[in-house]
Amino acid sequence: MVNLFDSESNNIETIRLERIITKLYLLVFSICIYSITIYILFSDITIDQSFTNPSENDYNNLLISYSKSLDCPCNKISIAYKEFIEINTTFHQICSSDFVNMKWINYLFNEGYCAYFLFLSNLCEISQTTINNAIEQFINERFINTKLISETEFNIQIENIILQFQNVTLTKFSRSLKLLRDIMNGNAFVSSYFLNWYWWRERNSTFTTIPISPIIMKDGCSCGTQSDCIDSGGIYYSLNNHEIFAMPGLHIGCSVVDTLLYSTFEC
Repeated sequence: MVNLFDSESNNIETIRLERIITKLYLLVFSICIYSITIYILFSDITIDQSFTNPSENDYNNLLISYSKSLDCPCNKISIAYKEFIEINTTFHQICSSDFVNMKWINYLFNEGYCAYFLFLSNLCEISQTTINNAIEQFINERFINTKLISETEFNIQIENIILQFQNVTLTKFSRSLKLLRDIMNGNAFVSSYFLNWYWWRERNSTFTTIPISPIIMKDGCSCGTQSDCIDSGGIYYSLNNHEIFAMPGLHIGCSVVDTLLYSTFEC
């Protein structure tokens, strides 16, 4: 019997132990050889191969064949968004209508309506300036990537970047408008157009304090206690407040800002 660990001893126990160790050694050796053979047969052999300045088609073919192992570093890792992105804006049609034209505003005999449309004109101008400045800043920023990516992944990343830009710009503008409303409502500014408080001053009065009373809408909502009261707009008799002509697209709030935000200007 094979004895790889023969010590030339005549002791029976020693010889038996050496044969057992030989069997174990051969068993472990066989298992190792078998495992290595299986690994070599079924494992992928990696061969490094370089391609200098591959075309887009070459890259796509390589990506299909070697999607997991393909590594294509970029010589230029950044590029300005304006090199491949063009953003065209479309503003609300009211910002290009006669409602924001000074001719229309000057034709209005009601001072309150003049204030509404003048604020609307300013709001359109501010929104256009804000968005144009945001676009200018955005397209001058750079897209950074150290490795070449597929067209599909690139399009997904760009769509997410543009969507994030739109959300951030909208959020910033909304916060500015909300801050304006909070300042007006928090400080209880009295509107000179009698939107939230009705005030008067008696002739020849020596009192320095002007009496005021809150404007109460048709539904009983008082601008003295709430800032979100809304009433339907229209043309009324000044003596008995009787409605002559209803304007379904115009809603009167407790401030010029609320009036514009709640109005649709539909005919």
